[in-house]
Amino acid sequence: MTARRSGDWQRRVARTAGGVLLWLAGEAAASNGMNSPGTGAVQLGMAGAGTALASDASATLRNPAAGAWLGNTRTAELGIAIPDGGYRAGPLGENAAFGLLDFKPGRNTSVTGVFPIPSFARNWRLDDRTAVGWGVSASGLKALSEGGSATLARGVPVLAARCDGDFGGGQPLSAFSDISGLCGRSGTTLGVDLTQILVSAHWAYRVLPNLSVGIAPVVAGQRIEIRGLGAFAAFSNSPEHTSNRGLDYSYGGGARIGLLWEVGYGIGIGAAYQTRLYQTEFDKYRGAIIGGSLDFAPVLNLGLQFHVIDGHRLFLDYEQVRYGDIRPLANQVEPQRFTDGCFVPRLFTRNQQSPPDLDACLGAPGGPGFGWDTIDVYKIGYQGGHDRLTWRAGFSWGGNPLVRDQTLPKIFAPAITDRHAALGLSWKLSSQLELGWALIYAIKNTIRETNSFSSATPTLLQGELLSFDVSKDPEDQTVETHISVWQSQLSLTWSLGDE
Repeated sequence: MTARRSGDWQRRVARTAGGVLLWLAGEAAASNGMNSPGTGAVQLGMAGAGTALASDASATLRNPAAGAWLGNTRTAELGIAIPDGGYRAGPLGENAAFGLLDFKPGRNTSVTGVFPIPSFARNWRLDDRTAVGWGVSASGLKALSEGGSATLARGVPVLAARCDGDFGGGQPLSAFSDISGLCGRSGTTLGVDLTQILVSAHWAYRVLPNLSVGIAPVVAGQRIEIRGLGAFAAFSNSPEHTSNRGLDYSYGGGARIGLLWEVGYGIGIGAAYQTRLYQTEFDKYRGAIIGGSLDFAPVLNLGLQFHVIDGHRLFLDYEQVRYGDIRPLANQVEPQRFTDGCFVPRLFTRNQQSPPDLDACLGAPGGPGFGWDTIDVYKIGYQGGHDRLTWRAGFSWGGNPLVRDQTLPKIFAPAITDRHAALGLSWKLSSQLELGWALIYAIKNTIRETNSFSSATPTLLQGELLSFDVSKDPEDQTVETHISVWQSQLSLTWSLGDE
């Protein structure tokens, strides 16, 4: 098979996988960065706690060892997420004569809508010790903003431009405001639309009557669209692959392992680890995403279960999501480095047919990323029950991956929720059928920071080229970012006995 035919085959597979992904996942949303707080209505009803609980087939989507404690059962889930987020840009200081990028003062909505989040899990009990099964789940991140505008190179003769779109990705706002061609001229909507889907097949085995282990190979797929970065194409090492290229797809995989141990004395322990899920490149957006690929971050879950009294349980969980291991997510926007190492040099070379690659530009190994760090999430959950009814409640904190002073990434993708409160119910309709529900609220989080690009002082770079000092000063524009999410989850679990 020739290389060209191989490439055609891979593109056909990607399109097919993308179609399946779209049909299954729609537009997904998540709260802890790109990770859902929990898998299924039971865990979501306790704000994501429950790694040590084998409640239904959805538990295997986090901890594959749970399958050994379950019978022949299926769980279908549908969640509805309603996010509300945005930013408010303040005025510039009176003495801010120069600036590289500032935003139209006022409030803009960045995240809104109603997004469906489906999942399904199946478990087969092979014998007293062994179970197998499979499952599919979706998550992602959607942050789109409209109605704003930006000014680029303000105060710099000839170069200054006022452009439509929050990051200046649209047309110039007047015929004489973009003589140098800095506006993106490709689209005014700013943001990222990322949907992720995981398909896993688990094997679980009881090593001892009270101890099980499990493993699950995982196949992952992603769909992405990036918009509104047209004005930054000139500051990318691959300008034609930066923004507004339509949908693109990637695929890859890894594995998930787990352990579930009933210690005794009413205590249970659960542990699960999902490896880094390596992904193929997003060819259309390699000018915006470092290396072109966006791998899934490794995830560690640890949980304790305490039987307080009959019918009542307390859960304590810890989750670590290692976003800091994924360079496109972890690299920060360093204003001065980007200014000296990319913005100023590209002002003089951007109209060349092949401007030189620079390590501080978009798409470069050292270029700007999302500015995310590894997160440590702590969760506490409670479950009680009587007769056919089970009720739950929970709280979690620590899910904001964005580090301080990353103003631009917070506008582009405001994944800054860090506290969740939840309630849940289950009703056993019969011996084989159970209906579950959860309501989880990502409590509104507001972060106020300065846009250091908005006030710049002209300087000489190495005594030759004109540059700008973009360190913080009192004239900088203040930007306030906020987001909250309501999510309701319904589940239906049915058991068929021995099959």
